[in-house]
Amino acid sequence: MFSTLKGRVPLYLGADLTDRYAKACRDVDVCGLTPGENNKLTASFWFWRWDAAPRPLNVTVITKELSATRAAMLDGPQGLAYKGTALRQCERQAACVGKTPDQRPSLEKPFAGFIRSSLDIFAALRRAGTKISPPAFLHGVSEVYLGHIWQVLAGRSLPKKSTEVGRRARKYILEALGVSDLPELPTHDQNDACVAALLAAAAGGAVRGITARGIGSPLYADGDGTLREGPMAIPEVTATTSKLIWESLSRSHTIAIAQCDVAPVTSLGSGTPNDRAERLLDWLIAKAPRGNARVCTYSWAYRYLFSRSHGKWSQAYTKQVVEAAQRTRLRELPRLGAVRLDAFVVAKGTGLPGEGHWRSAHYDREDWERVLGTAMVFHQRGQT
Repeated sequence: MFSTLKGRVPLYLGADLTDRYAKACRDVDVCGLTPGENNKLTASFWFWRWDAAPRPLNVTVITKELSATRAAMLDGPQGLAYKGTALRQCERQAACVGKTPDQRPSLEKPFAGFIRSSLDIFAALRRAGTKISPPAFLHGVSEVYLGHIWQVLAGRSLPKKSTEVGRRARKYILEALGVSDLPELPTHDQNDACVAALLAAAAGGAVRGITARGIGSPLYADGDGTLREGPMAIPEVTATTSKLIWESLSRSHTIAIAQCDVAPVTSLGSGTPNDRAERLLDWLIAKAPRGNARVCTYSWAYRYLFSRSHGKWSQAYTKQVVEAAQRTRLRELPRLGAVRLDAFVVAKGTGLPGEGHWRSAHYDREDWERVLGTAMVFHQRGQT
């Protein structure tokens, strides 16, 4: 592998891994954070270039960079699942879109190239002497899942990461946490690499109000050296820092921009709950293919469909929303197939449709997450 880094290796490093098996293989965005005065972290960016797949990786250059860091985080699985299981414990806990099975997936499977690429680099680094998932995530390389990190930091859904408003929102979060010298408008890959480096810095005690902890099972190796399971580093955020992030987003008008799209929805007209459900479904399907996917919480759906507020939330309200949503006519959503309105109604805690939804759906959860997993969530003001 080749690195474009010039000069000294920053103390904390994060990398947003890509798919080395793809026909148009992209370089890996890497971010380094260097601590400075007043709790500031100066960002710098460079690239790693994969060796052509499927030949073994030469990680000599990468290993030298990692050995100069205090902590490093890579966005990708470090090992396979326990034998006989379909995903790792940390992936289940973090609700990862990509699932790592108990054996290397065939390239025809979703996310298979990315999974195999990540397994390749972790295994090559371990053979070269780099510590994988070291104690307290220090002096080695560890694993992160960036989608989960952004959700924890923001405390709510953010605009899609590839849109301008989504990229700015993530930049504002990074700046609120002390990161400086970011590009005027970072790419979504730069934002992702930087937040991985930020968690590395948090592990090193360099980010005020954020610590790193692990979820999942310990890493171990089979007799042939195959890595399995392994912990995932996630952030823990103090209430003061969460408030700081929210205030930063509010001052930047990112939240106002994200919420302004609600107006067209609420002006779709009156009529019966069934009429409103059909019109809402039409609107949501029209938005999704244009990169503006939206979903809504049960509470938001209840107030919209029935044009009235509710008291303390109960399963009776949930049932009314589900029944109205399931009465809508099937529509075709590109990349997902036939859907009703219940495909777009999610629980505020998980960001996913309820368990009962999957029994009648024409798709599985992984397919849903791939199409709607990064959608903006409509929720009532004051609802968390």
